Amino acid sequence: MHKKLFILVLFFSFYGEVSAQDKSKFIDLSKTTRFIDTLLIDRNLDNWSIRAFTSFKQQRFIIKPINNKFTYSPNNPYGIGFGVGTKKAIFDFSFNLKASEENPTKRYDILWSFFKKNYLFDCYFQHYRGFDVFNQNTGDIIFREDIRSLSAAIRYVYMFREVNYSIASMKTGLVTAEKSTFSFGIGGFLMHSNQYASESIIPMDLLNLANNSQFIEKFQGTGMGIMLGFYFLIVLPNNFFVSFHMSPGVGMMSKYVTTEETGYQPKNFIMKQLGLSMLLGYNAKQYYVNLSVSNGTYSTDYDFGDEVVFGYINAKLVFGYKLKDKIKRNWKK
Repeated sequence: MHKKLFILVLFFSFYGEVSAQDKSKFIDLSKTTRFIDTLLIDRNLDNWSIRAFTSFKQQRFIIKPINNKFTYSPNNPYGIGFGVGTKKAIFDFSFNLKASEENPTKRYDILWSFFKKNYLFDCYFQHYRGFDVFNQNTGDIIFREDIRSLSAAIRYVYMFREVNYSIASMKTGLVTAEKSTFSFGIGGFLMHSNQYASESIIPMDLLNLANNSQFIEKFQGTGMGIMLGFYFLIVLPNNFFVSFHMSPGVGMMSKYVTTEETGYQPKNFIMKQLGLSMLLGYNAKQYYVNLSVSNGTYSTDYDFGDEVVFGYINAKLVFGYKLKDKIKRNWKK
């Protein structure tokens, strides 16, 4: 009797422990959901704006084989779009304007930014198909429809001191700075890059590889590293302002090159990156206008000449309309 009672007590004790664990997990998940909801979603429509914009985007890469240089650029960098901005995040969607050329580049771009107090976070995804290839030695430009480029990255910067204003928040038009400020921080990045084609990306007779002389059909890499962030915001008269951002960094990249018959892994894992951006804006009571320009480059060695340089330039002219009647000039995050 005592033995059966002991087993029964053990069973209910075990069942109670499992139930408690399951309940604890449910509570933790609920807290996480509420945290993400609080972090990203602004439910006060007074903190929202709608935006329309024109853009110039160009993602290109440069290959420098022995005694030559090839630049791969999209041929229709212009676009239009719309989006929404809150005091917590910006969501912009753009559509590429196809050029009148016979062979326009096909492209897809997504950019997402988040900012709150000490935290600055952004990510992007870009996919391009079709590049104009410029041969520096001959001056010729040919269009290669088969060349594709995929690039994605996540970047994060932690500011050492909490600031009321950041470049990211000023882009929303919902925050008005009263004084100039400077801040700096440290962060990291994670990125992936993939360039591939149905034929050799570099003409075969220009290759001078130590281990093979075959067609380069694909080269890709995934890397991560650390970076510094420096931010300047200068308040100008009559509701104008200008801001600057610089983020140098260095990291390691795992790379692989695919040739016509085989492939190899480059030995040098080092990658370097530099980001620069500028924002010029005007913030009125019910609307705002700003012009932002950002330029980023990173370079790494794929063992077919000098370092391959990847770069992008984004320029955006935004007109935004605030959904609230009056802006609070002294708002702080």
